[in-house]
Amino acid sequence: MDKRKLSRRDFLRLAGGSLALPATLMAPWKQLLADPPVVTDYKALVCVYLFGGSDSSNMIVPAGTASHAQYQQIRGDLAIPKDQLLPIPVQSDQRTEYGFHPALAPVLPLYQDGELAVLANVGTLVEPVTREGLINGSVAVPPQLFSHSDQTFQWQTGIPGDQTPIGWGGRLADMFFNAGASLLPMNITLTGQSVFLAGQKTVQYALADSGPEALEAASGDGGPVDLAIRSLLAQSRQNLLEKQFIGVQKRSMDLYQLISGALEQQNPLNTVFPDTDLGRQLAMVARVISSRADMGGANIARQVFFVGMGGFDTHDGQNDAQPQLLGAVADALRAFRDALAEAGELDNVTTFTASEFGRTLTNNGDGTDHGWGGHQLIMGGSVLGGDIYGVMPDLTLEGPDDAGDGRLIPTLATDQYDATLARWFGVGDADLHGLFPHLNRFAGSDIGFMRN
Repeated sequence: MDKRKLSRRDFLRLAGGSLALPATLMAPWKQLLADPPVVTDYKALVCVYLFGGSDSSNMIVPAGTASHAQYQQIRGDLAIPKDQLLPIPVQSDQRTEYGFHPALAPVLPLYQDGELAVLANVGTLVEPVTREGLINGSVAVPPQLFSHSDQTFQWQTGIPGDQTPIGWGGRLADMFFNAGASLLPMNITLTGQSVFLAGQKTVQYALADSGPEALEAASGDGGPVDLAIRSLLAQSRQNLLEKQFIGVQKRSMDLYQLISGALEQQNPLNTVFPDTDLGRQLAMVARVISSRADMGGANIARQVFFVGMGGFDTHDGQNDAQPQLLGAVADALRAFRDALAEAGELDNVTTFTASEFGRTLTNNGDGTDHGWGGHQLIMGGSVLGGDIYGVMPDLTLEGPDDAGDGRLIPTLATDQYDATLARWFGVGDADLHGLFPHLNRFAGSDIGFMRN
């Protein structure tokens, strides 16, 4: 292999599904705690997943004269003009000045006020990777790096290379699970069943952005049909499958009554959310958080939510699509922040973005292709915002951060990102390695963007 260049073919061979990871990199996570941690406060994590692979190199852009010229030369027609960038102050030692994409204007004040942080160049890793290591084949990389489904799976499990469909949000729910504390599940999805919230002993609850959905003909209204169904479900069953099925149906009906009743009694929030898919999802999350006192009260100490929006697979038409995509994210995040402040929950909820991969620095004429490392946003009253965490990449093609064709080699692992959030959530240092078994391969388990 040419020691100076890492060709697309070479990189695809390294990242392909045929790569066998060493056994030490495939070890399953340890058994989680038998007893849930004792917590007396309330905290929630909200994952905003950007399906398709977000081109974050246009979300956070070099703003220095020389660095922007380099960026513009590489990106061509996809580059954001320097005079359109929203300058952001940076406290950490970075390569140059940076600016937000203009569509992020709604969240710029949050960054300036210290409620929003940027995480630089994070991605799936099984061990630290350098360009030289890729060239000489001395490092292992996650399998199927450019596959949407595989990388979504790996981002959501938090264990690249492991095929067990248990998410790190689900493992958090397993760890904090307290049987009988509340009927309301700790892990709630607003965008369909997710790997992220799948646990070993906890079951995620799928909630529509309009509220809970009743079983057909079992509305809980006490009418003849509803009473007949409940009578059937109350009958004794010997078959284990029948018992399990009945248990699921009862739980679904009880949850419908609990959640719909609490939402109906809730005083409406004054914050106006955008009428978009993500806006409606986050509006419902805000309503659930603010009405939790009527769904289990003090017994609901921890919650994990999963929301998302698609459209980020911008192989073409990126100049038209990306401003709308980022604008929709920024509008929804800003409204969510304001609703949490209105409900007095701003310090208790941390919202963070994720996406299966970044995209190539180079363009394909009208868009970008699947990449690797990318930048993410973290928002909340407990976030140490107003800064970029990690190291922004060198954009030089065939430079130290280029895995080939402008694909950024991550300098932070998803393990480190997830562990920093989990520590704030209440996971002790000793148990972080049970949640993220590859964590000890990386330098530092706390990136520092949270007030712990």
